[in-house]
Amino acid sequence: MNDVTKIWRPRWLLAGVLLGMVAMAWLGRRAASSDYHPHFTRFFPAISPEGSYYPTVGEMSAIVRARCRKDQVLVIVGGNSVLHGVWQPSDVMWTRKLQGRLGDRYVVINFALRGATPTDGGAVVAEVLREEFPRQIYIANEKAATGIFPLGGETYRTIFWQAYFGGQLISDPARNALVRDALLYPTSWAGALAISGSAVLDRALRFQDFWNRLAFEKINTVPSPYAPAPPGLFSPRKLFSDQEPDGTPLRLDERYRPPVRAREMEILRATSGLFYRRTTEGGWRMGEAERARIDGYYRVAFPAALHARTMLLIGRDSAFYRAQLTADEHARDEQAISDSVAMLSARGYAAFDYGEKFTAEDYADRTHLAPAGGEKLADTVAPAVRALAEKLGYLR
Repeated sequence: MNDVTKIWRPRWLLAGVLLGMVAMAWLGRRAASSDYHPHFTRFFPAISPEGSYYPTVGEMSAIVRARCRKDQVLVIVGGNSVLHGVWQPSDVMWTRKLQGRLGDRYVVINFALRGATPTDGGAVVAEVLREEFPRQIYIANEKAATGIFPLGGETYRTIFWQAYFGGQLISDPARNALVRDALLYPTSWAGALAISGSAVLDRALRFQDFWNRLAFEKINTVPSPYAPAPPGLFSPRKLFSDQEPDGTPLRLDERYRPPVRAREMEILRATSGLFYRRTTEGGWRMGEAERARIDGYYRVAFPAALHARTMLLIGRDSAFYRAQLTADEHARDEQAISDSVAMLSARGYAAFDYGEKFTAEDYADRTHLAPAGGEKLADTVAPAVRALAEKLGYLR
């Protein structure tokens, strides 16, 4: 047997693989042990799944720990692109305004993600940190008459699986039943791979934390629509910029483009039109089956212990489109908003709606707020946050 054969014996190969796995696990844990986003504002597209970058529970928790003192009230913002601040550059986005209105007693961190649901991303991290930062408020948004799924959307579900398999979440019977269904009956092979690969193995190896820190600080290796062309492609992601455009200079025909107006009105009308029927008194009422379905989602969306510190915002579409509703359609839409707030409040959430007095200029499109609308949203949310913090005893 020659020397080359001796080198390639299976036991040496296995030893090398095991050593590499141990090194990966050690490096992954070190990667998530401290914050490497010194100027964090939000997970903009280049450092989000849109750009093939998947934030982790450890990474997001480190961001919180680096910014929030124990004597402050932690305000984590989740939800979708509206609260993310689409059409608001990072220096004027609404959560910066909210931080300014709340002052040093509070720390506002924007973990909202484009296309996310109320239970995605930021919701998971808030739950993970519930004991470490007990003075905590979580904010998310949703449309009226829309159910909230406890496991979030598939795009960002790896964050949930990391926390779930890491034993960091509350054991909630309703959610546990949905977890069992998801594990036994995955919707696709890709979903099954995400569960087994990105969560179960990652719990041991922490490869996602390792690769995220490597890509952010040293070298990017994954192409994305938001990465520059080579050789800039290989630059660390900390050099990629948040290029969110400013909705302020847009003319109304740019905010509300004629080719899509008809479709946008269809979406607006369908928000309540699908589920509401006329009453004999001339008002509007949601069908009982639909009311029970949505209320059921609200009941189990978050573990019951978290309802009181969870603030859910029900948003209105732009006044430009709402002005085109008939009087009956407007009344129906307002009833859907009112019902959603009432149902959420009955389940113990801090719920309210916004946008009633916002103008067409406050929006950059049907749903997203321009900086002026972001200012008004901060003005609306700040007193509600203070009132909730007082109610929960955080300010004593």
